[in-house]
Amino acid sequence: MNALQQKLLEIFTFLTKFLDEHGLRYYVIGGTMLGAVRHGGFIPWDDDIDIAMPRQDYEKAIEFLRTPQDHYVIESMQSDAKDYIYPFAKCYDINTSMTENARTRVRRGVYVDIFPLDGIGNTMEEGLKNYKKIDRLNMLVAMRTSGYRKGRKWWKNVAVFIGGLLPLNVKKLTRKLDRTAAEYDFDTMAYGGNLISTYRSREVMPREYFGKPTPYTFEGLTVTGPEKYEEYLTHLFHDWRKLPPEDKRCSAHDFVDLKLDEPYMNAAEHGDTSC
Repeated sequence: MNALQQKLLEIFTFLTKFLDEHGLRYYVIGGTMLGAVRHGGFIPWDDDIDIAMPRQDYEKAIEFLRTPQDHYVIESMQSDAKDYIYPFAKCYDINTSMTENARTRVRRGVYVDIFPLDGIGNTMEEGLKNYKKIDRLNMLVAMRTSGYRKGRKWWKNVAVFIGGLLPLNVKKLTRKLDRTAAEYDFDTMAYGGNLISTYRSREVMPREYFGKPTPYTFEGLTVTGPEKYEEYLTHLFHDWRKLPPEDKRCSAHDFVDLKLDEPYMNAAEHGDTSC
């Protein structure tokens, strides 16, 4: 592991222990789940950790860690900070600092992403139909908050430019997205998932794929993930056992600044740094 991955694992170790002690359900998801099954930990070129929690557990976790414990804290879209632009929660190590390349330069600590799991319908057809309004809001949030990035497909940067012209309040937009995604309960619908994910409609899947949180090993740490990992990973990634071409083995994140030994709360840049 590199130094950033080691720091992420420290946050993850704290967070999973905290969630287990409070009886809160969580699943490693997306690339983190793929890494756990295919690599036994991080995908070698990856630099993040993602988990998802059924909405009721997700909201409890946010409430329990709204104020720092040890040197970790959770921030969500309910934060009053003007520069918190994400429609999901993040668990930070407050003794670190990181600035991401976005339309608003968000300076916080190294983090683990925490997403809510919501229901979307009782058939795939119903789920995809209900998902359309969430997808529209999700795309607006992405267009309004993303920064330009070299190497990205040209039309995505055009969408970012157009998003900058839209007279939309990002805080109101992310909260509307959150309320819309929460319309159906995860535990009572046959279909659901991480509905605010960048995987978009691929996240609409049978709830039974998640099932009972099931133990997996991630860099020596025992974590829980979807019970039906084969079905989950195939639905999300298709041929997930096959490694991508070498030129595609790169991080999806764009960090402007990263310090593993500087508390972000002490930085003068902390706050609204729109650009």
